[in-house]
Amino acid sequence: MKLARFTATWIGLRYLRTQRRRFASLITWVSVMGLALGVAVLVVVLSVMNGFDAELKHRILGLVPHLLIEPPRDHAALEASDADAFAGIGPAFRAFEGQAMLARNEGVQPLVVYGIGREGLDALDVLKSSVRVGRFADLAEVPGALFLGAPIARHLGLSLGDAVTLVFSLPEGASVVPRLERFELAGVFEVGADLDYGLAVVSFDDIVRRRLDRAGEVGIRIVVGEPLDIDAYRARAVARAAPGWSVKDWRATYGDLFRAVRTEKGMMFTLLLLIVAIAAFNIVSAQSMLVNDKRADIAILRTMGAADGVVTRIVLMHGAIVAVSGVALGLGLGLFLSYHVRESVGALEWLIGSRLLEGTYFDEIPVRVQWADLAVVVGVSLALCLVSAWSPARRAAAVSPAEALHDA
Repeated sequence: MKLARFTATWIGLRYLRTQRRRFASLITWVSVMGLALGVAVLVVVLSVMNGFDAELKHRILGLVPHLLIEPPRDHAALEASDADAFAGIGPAFRAFEGQAMLARNEGVQPLVVYGIGREGLDALDVLKSSVRVGRFADLAEVPGALFLGAPIARHLGLSLGDAVTLVFSLPEGASVVPRLERFELAGVFEVGADLDYGLAVVSFDDIVRRRLDRAGEVGIRIVVGEPLDIDAYRARAVARAAPGWSVKDWRATYGDLFRAVRTEKGMMFTLLLLIVAIAAFNIVSAQSMLVNDKRADIAILRTMGAADGVVTRIVLMHGAIVAVSGVALGLGLGLFLSYHVRESVGALEWLIGSRLLEGTYFDEIPVRVQWADLAVVVGVSLALCLVSAWSPARRAAAVSPAEALHDA
């Protein structure tokens, strides 16, 4: 059995180099190059999409509330100690989220207002690292301090220390009344997402002091380690919450966005896999030409006592060598381009004379190579190639020695 396998491998390797017709040999190498290019494109596109996905998760999920546990309406004012029950899930702190209008001269800008308890400032690493002007600690130290997204501040011509008027809507009986509150711009941030254009951050103590808690939602905000595994954290929060408290997570506001990103990645993978499939099915042509080219050799092997399985393995080995060569070459090329995407994009931008990322939040194309994705790409590509080589291999095993030698 081992001798038969070695013989099949040795003959398959020889057939890769010794086809009589140059066109058949050309088709073989075209199959290798087509497969390599298809795999390389798939690796690069998936790596870039993973990079953009990771950036969105970092910039958006690093800022929005992962979990918000809201007390019942008749609950007394929240204290810092109320968050202690949820500390084992992740950093927990008092928080406010509401809607307001920023009025400046003749301009009006709708905003989402976050009120952050002083005990939670250190938990918002993304926001703290995104501060461009000002000290983030001023939210806790300076009464009336407010942080805005840099695009809003530029649009309204605001500078550090300027007065900012926010208009809140407070329920009053069966109606709603406006409340004007004056804050001072203490800093600007820029995380590189839509939140830069519609978010203001103030101190939770200011919200309570000015009795603005009725203008939005007040609760305990929890920052979790893996926001995408929010179900597990949510279950722990529900188990620890007192009766009457409600639990919300980030999917209520941004779930549709990340579902769309995940669907887009799946669709792109499927479409690009068709390129690999087309290249893989070219192996059918190459293998069929090999069988026609080597009919006499196959007949001689059969008359010498070679079983159907040996002949099948010879042709399959030839196809496997083509497949492994193409996939390996494509994987190496794809990884090289992924790790040097900045240089590749720079060359492309120089050729077309424009920036690909102009008008976006990104300064450069992010790349994240995930080995699980590479394993799927390699596995599916090899499977397609072997399936393509199976039919010619079975046809080779069915060659009649008498007819083949007569035709030769």
